[in-house]
Amino acid sequence: MVVDARVLADVLDRLRPEVPGVEVDGWAPSVQGAVGKVVGVRDGGGSPHVLKIYPATARRRRDTEVLALRLLADVPGIVGPRPVGYGQLDGPAGVAFLLMTRLDGVRWADRRAELDPARTTALTREVGRALRRLHTVAGRQFGDLLEDGARWPTAWDRVAARTGDLIAEHLRAGGPSRLADRVRRFVERHRQAVASGPGPMLCHNDFVGSNLLVPATGEPRLCGVVDLERASWNDPLSDLAQTRLHVRQHRPADTVALVEGYGVGGPDEHRRLDVHEVLHALAERNWVAYDRPAGWRESIAALDVLLTGRT
Repeated sequence: MVVDARVLADVLDRLRPEVPGVEVDGWAPSVQGAVGKVVGVRDGGGSPHVLKIYPATARRRRDTEVLALRLLADVPGIVGPRPVGYGQLDGPAGVAFLLMTRLDGVRWADRRAELDPARTTALTREVGRALRRLHTVAGRQFGDLLEDGARWPTAWDRVAARTGDLIAEHLRAGGPSRLADRVRRFVERHRQAVASGPGPMLCHNDFVGSNLLVPATGEPRLCGVVDLERASWNDPLSDLAQTRLHVRQHRPADTVALVEGYGVGGPDEHRRLDVHEVLHALAERNWVAYDRPAGWRESIAALDVLLTGRT
């Protein structure tokens, strides 16, 4: 989605009663997100903000992000944007929008190439500790953050439903049935471990380098967390598994630092973590098979090796 100049002007007009003098200031992120598009703005007093505009079909993503940011505000040691104003333009095709405070820093992904191994490992360990702090916010049921969304009563119910959906999608895309069978058996084999986890916790579901901020220069440290539009109530190790898969694809040796920083303990926790990473890897394979980005065949081959090796 590209932000139309007329749409942007209409959104700013809607915000001005709450945020007098708000105007575009020329700031932009290094990379735009897949759903919401971000524009830099300042209020009449010169304070920097981020305006995120979502297509009309993604209003629930906006609502989820607002709620997640409010929950995140109560977590010590993790800095996220503060919602300032939100709404939507009139009509069924009207976009949704969210105005947030702008955080200092750049994406970890933007500094990854310049960081030496020791600093990368230290930052990865810090990310694990931060994710553990996030997972102190407890929910009531597994599933959607919004009250009218899909919910599951137990961790196993959630995992079983996701496994079924991902395998069906995999087979529709022409994926090998033998891989689907391996994943299904692997998940079922660890049913007891999945069921042994805690209740649902606030999960970011994309706690990776593109959504984690570090200072633009100097010693890398986690200074901000953004993009919570996919947040949900889930097994916290599902969140960690998504991050571990991301770390594995960039610097495999640092998966140890991530898990140690988080504090995974005991055989059942490690088994749960493995189950969730397998499901995330299958979800990524499904996306690659459908979207076919550059190098998609090589990506599928690498994911097949990972999935086969872990199941």
